Amino acid sequence: MTGIVVGSIGFLFALLLNGAPVAFAMLIAGAAGLYLSGGYFPLVGLLKTAPYEHVASYTLTTLPMFILMAEFLTAGRFTRDLFAASDKWLGHLRGGIAYSAIAGGVLLAAISGSSSAAAGTLSAAAYPEMKRLGYETRFSTAVLAVVGTLAIMVPPSIGLVFYGIITETSVGKLLVAGFVPGALTAVGYAVSINIQIRRRPEIAPHSAARAPVKERWESIKTVWPVLGLMLIIIVSIYSGVITPTEIGAVGALMALALSVVMGRVGLRQIGQALSNATRNSAMILTIIACAAVFGAFITLTGVTQDLLLAIQSSGVNRYLVLGAVLLLLFILGFFLDQIAILVLTMPLVFPLLNGLGFDAVWLGIIFVKTAEIGLITPPMGLNVFIVSSTTAVPAREIFKGIWPFVATEFVILGLLIAIPGFSLWLPALAGF
Repeated sequence: MTGIVVGSIGFLFALLLNGAPVAFAMLIAGAAGLYLSGGYFPLVGLLKTAPYEHVASYTLTTLPMFILMAEFLTAGRFTRDLFAASDKWLGHLRGGIAYSAIAGGVLLAAISGSSSAAAGTLSAAAYPEMKRLGYETRFSTAVLAVVGTLAIMVPPSIGLVFYGIITETSVGKLLVAGFVPGALTAVGYAVSINIQIRRRPEIAPHSAARAPVKERWESIKTVWPVLGLMLIIIVSIYSGVITPTEIGAVGALMALALSVVMGRVGLRQIGQALSNATRNSAMILTIIACAAVFGAFITLTGVTQDLLLAIQSSGVNRYLVLGAVLLLLFILGFFLDQIAILVLTMPLVFPLLNGLGFDAVWLGIIFVKTAEIGLITPPMGLNVFIVSSTTAVPAREIFKGIWPFVATEFVILGLLIAIPGFSLWLPALAGF
C-alpha cells in the first residue's frame, strides 16, 4: 500500500510539473490511487459523493463571501484611499512610503484576505511615487511584494479559512489567532525596512514635507467607512455576535451598500465585481472538490496512521518531524501557491502532526506562515511576479532585494514556533 501512495504522489507531481492545473492533477492522481488500492467500486462510490460533500458545506460559504467583499471594496476604489491615507500620516519620514505601504498592507489585508490583490493594489498606488522620489528600485519593489503577504495572515485570511475547512478546525478560532502573528509580521517588516535604511540611507530618500494636520484628518474621512467595516468584522468575530461563516456575507453586503451609497460604483462595476468573485470562488471550490478525492485516497490507505505509529515507536522527537514538514512546505513554496500547498499536504501531514500532540490552531498559523514565505521566494514567488507585471520591473531585480525580508520572515516563524502563546493567547482570551 505504501508503494501505491508513493507512486500516486509521484504521479501527482509529474502532472504538476507538466503544467496540469492543481485541481485536476489531484483528481487524476487520487482516482488512480483509489483504483489501484481499492478497485473500481470504491473509486466510483467516492467520485459520486466526496467532491459534492466537501463543496456543499455551510462553513465553506465564508470563502466566496470574503472574496466578494474584497471585490466590492476594490470596485469602489476604497483600496487606493487606504494607501493614500497611510501616506499622509507616514510619508514625511525617510522611507515614509515604505512604512505607508506596511500600514496600507495591514488595512488592505483586513478587507481583502488576498495576497495577490493586496500586492497588485499597493504596487499600482505606491510604485510611481517611490520612483519619482528616487527610491532604489529593488528595495521599493521588494517592499511592495513582501507587504502584500500580510493578507494571508491578517484576518479575514483566505489561507486560514481554507486551512480550517480542509482540516475541520474552527475557522473563527483561526481568524482570531491570526491577529497577533499578523501584527508581529507587520512590525518585523518595519524593523527590517528601518535597518536597511540605516545601513544604506540612499535607498530611501526623505519624501514630501509633513502633511498639515488638517490634511491628515481629511484623509481619514475618505476611509472611515472601510475602517468602520473592519472594526465591525473584528468585533463580531472576537465577541461571537456573528459567526465567522455569517460575517463574510454581512461584510459583502455592507461593502456593496457603502460603495452604492457613496456613489462609487454603478451597475457595470457591480457586475464586474460579481464576475471576478464568481471566477475566483469557482477556482477555489474546484480545488477543494478535487482535493477531496486525493484526501479520501490517503485516508483509505491508512498511510498516515502507519507513519504516526512508526514515528511514535522510533522515539523521534516530534519537533524534528515538524521541522521536516515545514521544510517540505517551504520547498513546495518555490513552485506552488499557498492554496495549492495546503491542498496537497494537509491530507497527509495534518493528521500526522495533530496525532503527535500539536495544537490544530497553532499548526494552522505555522503552516500558513510558511506558505507565506513561499510567496516571495524564487522561482515561483507569486507576489514578486505580480509586482513585476504591475511595475514593469524585471522579477530577477525584485528577487535581489527580497532576501532581507525573507530573513525577517524566518525570524518571525521561529518566534511563532518557540512561543505558541503568540498564536493561542487571543483565542483563549476570546473564549474559544
